[in-house]
Amino acid sequence: MSRRLLAWVLPAVLLASVIAVPAAQAATMYPSGVGADLGPTPTTLGVKPAAGDDPAGLRTGTEQGRTYWQTNQAAGTGYLEFDVDRDYVDEIGTDDVLVTVTYLDSGSGTLELQYDAATNPQAEATDVQLTNTGQWRTGTFELTDIGFTDRLGDADVRLFGSADITISSLRISTAGASVQLGASPIQSGISPRAGDRPENLITGVQDGRAYWQTDHSAPSPGTNFFYMNVADTYLYDNHSLVLISVDYFDAGNGQFGLHYDSPGETIPEKFKNSEVVQYGDTKTWKTHTFALPDAVMTNRSNGGDFRIHNGDGSVDLKVAAVRVAKVATTLDVTEGLLDLIDEAARVEKAAREGTRDGQYPDGSRAIFRTAIDAARAVAATPGVTDVQVKEALQTLQSKLDAFTASVVDTNFASDGQATASSGSGATNVNDGNHDTAWTSGQGDSWLQLDLGKPRPVNDVRVEWAEAYSPDYTVQVSMDGRKFTDVGRIGSPGGNQISRTRFATTTARYVRVAMTGADSFIVKELQLRLSPVVTPNPRLVQTTNPTEDGVIADFDATQFGADRTGRHDSTKAIQQAIYACQDAGGGTVWLPAGKYKVTDTIEVHAFCTLRGDHGEKLGTGTVVVADLASGNDGPSLFRIGGSAGVLGVTTYYPNQNATDPVPYNYTFEIPGGAWIGNENYMMATVADVTMLNSYRGIGISTMPNDHGNAPSSGQVHESSTIRNIRGTALFEGARAYNGADVGTWENVAFSNSFWADAPAVYHPPARTALDAWTRANGTGLVLGDLEWDQFHRISLTDYHVGIHVVAGQRAQFTGSFLQPDVRRTDIGVLVDVMDDRWGMTLAAGRIEGSDHAIQNNSRGYVKVTGTTLTGAVDGIVHRMSGTAPTYSQEPLPKPKQSLYVVDAPHGVGYLPAADATNAVQKVLDKAGRNGGGIVYLPAGWYRISTHLSVPAKVELRGASAVPNRDQGGASGGTVLQAFEKNTETALITLQNRAGVRGLRVFYPDNNPGKAEGVVPYPYAVRGHAGGNYVINAGFPNAWNGIDLSGDDVVVRKVAGAFFDHAITIGPGTNGRIEGVLSNGNAVTRVGYQQPYWMNEGSIFELVIDKYMRKTAKIVTVDGARGLTLLNVFAYGFHDGLVVNSGQVDAFNLGTDNLGTDGHTVKVVSGDVEATNLARYNGATLSGPATLRNVMVINVVQRSIKVQASGPGTATIAGNESEPGTYEVGAQVTVTAAATSDSVFQNWTVDGVVVSTDASYTFTVATDQVLTANFQAK
Repeated sequence: MSRRLLAWVLPAVLLASVIAVPAAQAATMYPSGVGADLGPTPTTLGVKPAAGDDPAGLRTGTEQGRTYWQTNQAAGTGYLEFDVDRDYVDEIGTDDVLVTVTYLDSGSGTLELQYDAATNPQAEATDVQLTNTGQWRTGTFELTDIGFTDRLGDADVRLFGSADITISSLRISTAGASVQLGASPIQSGISPRAGDRPENLITGVQDGRAYWQTDHSAPSPGTNFFYMNVADTYLYDNHSLVLISVDYFDAGNGQFGLHYDSPGETIPEKFKNSEVVQYGDTKTWKTHTFALPDAVMTNRSNGGDFRIHNGDGSVDLKVAAVRVAKVATTLDVTEGLLDLIDEAARVEKAAREGTRDGQYPDGSRAIFRTAIDAARAVAATPGVTDVQVKEALQTLQSKLDAFTASVVDTNFASDGQATASSGSGATNVNDGNHDTAWTSGQGDSWLQLDLGKPRPVNDVRVEWAEAYSPDYTVQVSMDGRKFTDVGRIGSPGGNQISRTRFATTTARYVRVAMTGADSFIVKELQLRLSPVVTPNPRLVQTTNPTEDGVIADFDATQFGADRTGRHDSTKAIQQAIYACQDAGGGTVWLPAGKYKVTDTIEVHAFCTLRGDHGEKLGTGTVVVADLASGNDGPSLFRIGGSAGVLGVTTYYPNQNATDPVPYNYTFEIPGGAWIGNENYMMATVADVTMLNSYRGIGISTMPNDHGNAPSSGQVHESSTIRNIRGTALFEGARAYNGADVGTWENVAFSNSFWADAPAVYHPPARTALDAWTRANGTGLVLGDLEWDQFHRISLTDYHVGIHVVAGQRAQFTGSFLQPDVRRTDIGVLVDVMDDRWGMTLAAGRIEGSDHAIQNNSRGYVKVTGTTLTGAVDGIVHRMSGTAPTYSQEPLPKPKQSLYVVDAPHGVGYLPAADATNAVQKVLDKAGRNGGGIVYLPAGWYRISTHLSVPAKVELRGASAVPNRDQGGASGGTVLQAFEKNTETALITLQNRAGVRGLRVFYPDNNPGKAEGVVPYPYAVRGHAGGNYVINAGFPNAWNGIDLSGDDVVVRKVAGAFFDHAITIGPGTNGRIEGVLSNGNAVTRVGYQQPYWMNEGSIFELVIDKYMRKTAKIVTVDGARGLTLLNVFAYGFHDGLVVNSGQVDAFNLGTDNLGTDGHTVKVVSGDVEATNLARYNGATLSGPATLRNVMVINVVQRSIKVQASGPGTATIAGNESEPGTYEVGAQVTVTAAATSDSVFQNWTVDGVVVSTDASYTFTVATDQVLTANFQAK
């Protein structure tokens, strides 16, 4: 079975920025090692070369474009020696190095190396055999136990040969990443996995060394590879020599080699062959080092950077360890300083000043920037010396250390005295050193801090090493004898940070009592009094209409935001967002007015900044972006996970139409690049107007604030871009690295918005704008988005409308419904796409004066019912027929009356007190009063039984945008449900009642438990008509939503469902929009229930065990006029199942379906689907009309018809490409005789296959069917 985990695997850290920032590692002058390029005038870095014994005999010159040194044994110059900088030896922290020598392969002798080892000043390395090719070659020597104390003459390394040698360069480097394999691999910068059948991996111990072994006898696809992914922080997009050392067991006369990621976009280039090593049968451990000059290390070898293969597979391979080293191609004395400057600049840019945890003192960033600028000046100095560089490096390192040490840290655990029930090193847990730890004894244990006096506390954080507790209790005491439990959670894995929140209590002693493992290792234990903020929700009377009505938890003007625009409102708005963050999430209201902003506004997870969106240009809430210009300047808004910006208009007062000023993005969705997992998923930009942005929306464009490479450090999932309009001069939007499906709806970029704005916004002439954007602008730049879904995208007056570019991690695949691209030079330009499929366009218009579509990739562009004006180049499938369109209606809006629930709840913890009755009481009150909004502020609520929402009442949580749990963070409003063994839904909706802005979690539904998951009743049920569920999440539901009746709406629902996600019964005109389900939602939560399963078991315990066997994303039983838009399911058995009814689906997709599963399964009914994407499984079962089907590696056959005699032959079916149909699809051919003929039969190659005029068959092979007619 092919498995493709649609969403990127989150790093194994539950919480980011909750443990104090460790001191930065000391900078190095030599990040790629040291070396010398030899010749008449040598270039050196950290190495001093010399010739001996008599340097006068040294010969220099140029050969094949390379300068060299050559020995002259006849003249007494028999060797070359190299003295290594002692600073390099001291800083590398290892006794093992690699020496890489570029030599002229002349003669048949040997190239030999001696070195100063710790125990032998004339140690010898293994010789390199010359083969007389006459070419420059690279040889590698592995040196162990180095001393390098100048005892080899006055040097550390000596090269010589059996005859004279010619050397062009020498490099000395160390492994920067390694892994020791075995049953429990020890990883240091390399993540290994076996493939392609990992369950057959063999592990063991041979001669004292643990190993991995291939298994060539394993069932297909076999276990013949070891994939290795090198940390992107060490090597990514590499352009230097890479050395890969493999420790293998020399037995059996086998062979092995590498397939590695090299430049190019073809599969062979992503799995380029190294040399194949033929090994013998000495039955000893040996090492072979591969020297790869073109290994780019961009994770494209099936998710790794390279894989080790076992050659022809006849002999299985044992590998004990793998090491990777980078070797400088060009010696650059400033390399280490430039690396440190980049690190310092990253730290400074990510820093925020203030008094909150993780912030820095006021004014400290400016001081630090001055130090960075000084270092840049040194690095840029022509002819700068190594002495100057070293001094600048040491100075900047000290400034960086001082800056990071100044970070605000409210942890007060260091004030206490640590003790433990057993083990050693208890005092290490509050020493601030992440490299020390307490190790318990065997069995249940406790760790305790005595603070010396009572202190308030509400937040306990534990940083675990590899041994962790899946079930621990935080206890407090005043006297150290009588302890009270305040919180019980568990860590889902080792090397993670877990956090226990609880109601603020005063205690002198804080204890962590651990169980569930043989022993425990804790690196750090931290105590905090985290801010507790209570919102004051109110229903806002907006000046402009909204779909939902606005509930404001906080008002930015109450924090000092100035509505006149005269004073800077940046800090005031940010303070309001911080209050929202501390409250667990909610909405910060920015009333109509103008607000001057001078730096990035950061909208943290589960918070929404919302304005009063003016229908008339320039009205409502206007944010005046008085920002520093520049491509790398500040963005205006940075948006976190399950967070959003809604309802604002933006304006740059210093923008110029004829000579545009570059600015960074107006709206930035950084995903995992910002802070960590809490911002990874489901950010929203909606209902906004950009009057004159230079760059509009950037998704995964921000560099990772921890320095991780883009491929892993800038990933995001499931962004929502909706109701966007504006003028964006250079780029409307640029988006990369989407690991789960995002949606784009009603997006319009046009110069009309600035040109038609009121005079106060200095609208330029439309002709001036058009001239510049037509020459320089691009509407959408799309990188590696996985199956993003687009509806009603309008782009005008750009050089390129839609530009598909190379991704950071993968390549683009997506579906467009009703695209409208006009007045461009190139409507759609594709540089690269996944060549196994591509993109679809349906029911739209694409205009380009040069090209409507220019596809330069190996993937396809599939077009149905779309008008193309302009040339069409590349692989473009123009499908027959038309395509339907979809127009969204307004969402249901409740009666504008507010009822705020006062019920037990906790921010980050679940109180013991039940909230059910208190919530129901308010619901009933709203029902008696004719309807309204019953509001649950952010927090976790215990619902022991169930709730009933009366007619015209909306039960609303704190999220104004789509929301789901983030890895380690579960803010917003969460109903924790416990009732089972009943048919009653958790929430029952009466007529025109709905649910919005909350999530449902089942604490007892843990797939990691031995008994598995529980078949709970539906989370939400409404059979009265007019019901809706909007912006809701269900991370571990057995059954999700069950609605019937007219006008039902399900919009922006996410989570994991073990049986039925959404069921729609009899009724008319319902709609389901923006639904995404993936089994990983079960583990990407922040509830930290004891013994909760780890994401590493997601297939075994969730997707394969339950979802792929039975789960269905949408089930239709009798609904008519039902529309699906932007629905995607990963790891289900089926996608859309129609038992009866009439359904139109647009942008429908599935991935990793179960055995015999279908994207569309029709038992009975009228079903049409446009823009259908499928990864595995089958496309269709039953009758349905499908358009623009996109299937990876589709297996298809050509089916043609012809007539013999007087009559006609036609074919009907769902084409995969023009004239082709998927294997397994149903095709109907129809013969029509003329008035003077009679149909006889259908034949294939002369063989009769049917005598029916209408013949339906299953596609299996290429066929030409002939309809035979005979004259009457």
